[in-house]
Amino acid sequence: TSSRMRTYLLILILLILSACSVNPVTGKQDFVMISESQEVQMGREYNAQILKQYPIYSDEELQEYVQSIGESLALKSHRPNLLYRFTVLDSPDINAFALPGGYIYINRGLMSYLSSEEELAAVLGHEIGHVTARHSVRQYSQSQLLGLLSAAVEINSGRTAGNIANLASGALLSGYGRDMELEADDLGAQYIFQDGYSPQGMYEVLSVLKDQEMYAKKIAEQRGQESRSYHGVFASHPSNDKRLQEVINNVSRTYPQGSKKRKDNYLSKIDGMVFGDSEESGIRRGNEFYHGPLDLYLSSSNLWEIINTPNTLIFSSPFGEAVLQMTLEDLNFREEPEEYLKRFTQNILEEEDLSINGFKGYSVKAIQSGKTTRMAVIFKQNQVYQFIGYLKDERSDFEKFDIEFKEIIKSFRKLNKDEIAYSKPLRISSYKVKKGDTYRSLALKSSININAEDQLRLINGDYPNKPLSSGRIIKFVE
Repeated sequence: TSSRMRTYLLILILLILSACSVNPVTGKQDFVMISESQEVQMGREYNAQILKQYPIYSDEELQEYVQSIGESLALKSHRPNLLYRFTVLDSPDINAFALPGGYIYINRGLMSYLSSEEELAAVLGHEIGHVTARHSVRQYSQSQLLGLLSAAVEINSGRTAGNIANLASGALLSGYGRDMELEADDLGAQYIFQDGYSPQGMYEVLSVLKDQEMYAKKIAEQRGQESRSYHGVFASHPSNDKRLQEVINNVSRTYPQGSKKRKDNYLSKIDGMVFGDSEESGIRRGNEFYHGPLDLYLSSSNLWEIINTPNTLIFSSPFGEAVLQMTLEDLNFREEPEEYLKRFTQNILEEEDLSINGFKGYSVKAIQSGKTTRMAVIFKQNQVYQFIGYLKDERSDFEKFDIEFKEIIKSFRKLNKDEIAYSKPLRISSYKVKKGDTYRSLALKSSININAEDQLRLINGDYPNKPLSSGRIIKFVE
C-alpha cells in the first residue's frame, strides 16, 4: 500500500498545484478547486434549494428596491462581471447570507430592524464582499482537500474511502472565520463608499446587531436557552471595535467617494412590511395563536411564551422549565387516534380519549426516552396534530406542568369569524412621535406578541433605554 499511497499523494500534490487561481480582490494566488463557471453553477443549484426552503417575500416593489441598491454596489465591486441576484426572503430571522456566483439574500426580519438605506447597503455590501473574495468557494475547496487527505489516510490504513463528494457537505453555508468576516467588512465599506454612502453605515449596522445580541441574551435567559445571532463578523465584533473603525477610516482615505445618494426614503419603502410571523406560519398575539390557512386556534396561560418555528409550535413556561411542542403531519391510514398514538408510544402510565370541539383525539402520559411526557394527537381532516410535553429537569413537579399541557391541548379549535382578522400578520408603519409619548405607552397600543417595548426600541435603534423626542418619525408595529 505504500506505493499506492505515494501515487495518491503525488496526484494530490498535482491537484493542489493546478487548483491555485488568482483572487479577484487581492490579486494573489488562492487554493480553489473549482472554476468560476463551476462556482456559478454551484450557486444556481443551491439557490434552488434555498427557495424551496424559504419563500420569497411577496412585495415586488421592495424586491426591486433591494435589487437596485445591490446592483449599484456590485458594479463598484471587484467582480462586476457577475450578474448578482438580491432576494428578500419571507423570514422573521435576523440574517443575511450569500452563495457562490452572486446569489445574495436578506431576510425581511433583518430589514425591519434597519433604519436607513445606508444600513441596508452596508449589509448588502458585506455579503457582496463574501462573493467577490470567493470566501465560500475557498472554504469549500479547503474542506474538499481535507476530505482527500482523509481518504489518503484511509487507503494507507487499508480502510475503504468514503464518498469524497459528500465530505465537503455544509461548507458553503457554514459561518466564516473572523479574518474572512473582517475582509468582507472592508470590501463592503469600499463598495458603499464608492457608491455614495458613508462607510460609517457599517458601524451603524454593527450597533443594530449588538443591540440584537443583548436582547437575544435576555430572551434566551427567559427561555433557559443559549442565544444565537447573525452569522457575520458583526456578531463577533465588540461594540467599540477598533479594527472595524480602522477599516472604515482607511476606506475614507484611500478610495474616491461616489456621488452622494438622494434623500433617504428607506422607512417609506418598508412601510407595511410584515413584522414577525407570516400569515402562512400563523400569528401569535399575546398568549393566543391564530392560523388562518389551517383554521386553527390555540392558547396558553399568560405567563407562558409561544415560540413559532418553521416546523414546530412551542409553548414554553417561564425560564423554559416545561415545554409543549406541536407538529403537523399528514394522515396516511384510516385508523383511530388511539391506534395512531399507541404505534409511537411505550410505557403508558395513563390514557384518555379526547373529544375536543368536534375533533377526535387521544392523550397519554408515558415514559419516553427515560422522561415523563404528555403526548396527544388530534385529527383534523386528513392531518394529525401531534403534541409532546416534557420538563427540562425531571426533578421538577410534572403534575403541576401537566395541568397546563392539557389546558393548551384542549384549547384546540377552529377560528371564529371575529378571529379571522387576528390571523393576519403584524405590519410596520411610520409614526410621528407626539408630546408625552413613551415607548412604554406605545407598547400598550402595539400588537407585538412579547416584550413590545423592547421590540419597538430595537426597530428604532433606541435599545435599551434611549428616550423618544417629540416630532420624530419612528417605526411602529400594529
